[in-house]
Amino acid sequence: MQIVEEMKKIDTLSIQNKTKGKWFNLVLANVIAATFVILGLFMPLLSFALAVIVASYMQVGVYGYVLKTYQNASPSFESIFIDFKWLLKVLCIKIIVMAGMLIWGLLLIIPGIIYALNYAFAAFVFYENPQLSIEQILATSKQMTNGKKFGIFLMALGMIALACLAASIGVGLYYLFALFFNVPIFLTVILIVVPTVLMIMLVSLPLFEIYLAGLYENSKASTQEQVTIKKRSVKKVTKN
Repeated sequence: MQIVEEMKKIDTLSIQNKTKGKWFNLVLANVIAATFVILGLFMPLLSFALAVIVASYMQVGVYGYVLKTYQNASPSFESIFIDFKWLLKVLCIKIIVMAGMLIWGLLLIIPGIIYALNYAFAAFVFYENPQLSIEQILATSKQMTNGKKFGIFLMALGMIALACLAASIGVGLYYLFALFFNVPIFLTVILIVVPTVLMIMLVSLPLFEIYLAGLYENSKASTQEQVTIKKRSVKKVTKN
């Protein structure tokens, strides 16, 4: 029931209101991030490591951009690039999360997924509070995702399903062309990859990020409300 209530708070109409006239900017933010990651892959020797570093760095900036958009702010694309002095902390957080996912994932898949879901809000927490320690950022994310993990998991599955749908359309196009002529391998790859990439970049990623930002904002509001209630209770006890 709690999951249903959380999803109702960020329904389709709410998303439309938050992103009205801004969807192109959300897509462009992801395209900018993806471009830098791809460029990292073409660097000799350090290609994979550099791509991971760039992806970790850009994720925080993109999530921050999406969060500001959800908050009805008008962020500039420069805000995607956070201060480089935080790069080491970003990498440490990413390494800890990835290592935990790998360890738990090797033991059992489900604990690995749950571990990853614990830190779904880490990028948002870091973006708004970069001065916090790594332990505080991870602990805050874990606390804020409490009761919301299944909702995040369902959203992720939905976005993956959209990407698979696009890939299946590409496969369908391949078989359609194959009825009339011999389809070259490169064209087969294009028919499958292009629709999938377009679906991910134009729909899946922005939609997942904006829903995640909505859950984060709701969780933050709930936490603040709980703190306020506790303060009032303490005041009443003190007066009595």
